[in-house]
Amino acid sequence: MQATVKRRLTKVALALVVAGYCAAPAVAANGNLKSGQWQIVSEQTGTIQGTVPWITRAADKTADTDKDHVTVTIDRGDRKIVTEGDKQFHVGDKVTVNWAIGDTEGDLDVDNAATKLTVQWMRYSDQNGSNPEEIGAKGSDTYEIQAGDADHYIGIKITPTTTTGDPAVATELLLKDLSTDAGGGADGDDIPEGPVVDENVHVVIHEKDSNTNLLKNSGTTLKTNTTYQVLLWSDKNGNGTYDAGENVTDQYDYRWKFVGTSKIAGTGTGGIVNENWNDKDLVIPLTNAEAKEAFEGAEGGVTVGSDGVQGFGLSIDYKRK
Repeated sequence: MQATVKRRLTKVALALVVAGYCAAPAVAANGNLKSGQWQIVSEQTGTIQGTVPWITRAADKTADTDKDHVTVTIDRGDRKIVTEGDKQFHVGDKVTVNWAIGDTEGDLDVDNAATKLTVQWMRYSDQNGSNPEEIGAKGSDTYEIQAGDADHYIGIKITPTTTTGDPAVATELLLKDLSTDAGGGADGDDIPEGPVVDENVHVVIHEKDSNTNLLKNSGTTLKTNTTYQVLLWSDKNGNGTYDAGENVTDQYDYRWKFVGTSKIAGTGTGGIVNENWNDKDLVIPLTNAEAKEAFEGAEGGVTVGSDGVQGFGLSIDYKRK
């Protein structure tokens, strides 16, 4: 009898377990148990920003020394190039700048289009950026040097800009002398350091206390035991005559040179006078021995033979300080 009851309880228990197991999905289906729902937060953080772009000389020139520099090219037209001075910026030269955009996040300025719009050509009275003046049309990567630019340093203002990313605009960059690396150009290109050559500068060599330009009077013989001087002047008003206020000698360095060959022995050869005479009046000594001691010593310089400096002519080289 007891065994029979035990079996029946087991069947009932099993039935209850089965019934309870089947009831759980029914409760969930009726919505009494729910999974979590998305709760929306109305506040938000600040936006994600990268870094500002910069310019570099070219896509393949990205070293730290190339940053904040441009590549400068020059079209000199049919102007004849003989000396390094001829390679300097001249009136009529067409100068072009190029660059590449650098950006940590890889933001772009396709064909430099956005940055090009910011380019403003400038001229300065010195390499430190004194007396800045805007020249040419804004938004051009090429500028033709004008007569008014003579004796000025050529530079640009440029703002690195991208068309993707944030921030897309950097601080305006001032390049104050495209003829040098320090000024935003390069020292190893085909453009020597210096301002736009002032083609209105005239050179006068004259005897002390005389106004005769001996360069224009080559038939006039020079003398020993005599002092000779240099005058550099810029024809600012274009009248072909030296006027008050046109003396620019102190703006240039100059060095003396003897040209030709000596007489009668012909043992002397022309060349540069030693640097002790640079930027100074030249005193021609009385004797041949004194002349040899006074003038020899420069690299590639004059050789003073037994004639002394008799037979030589005088000239100079000059450059902007």
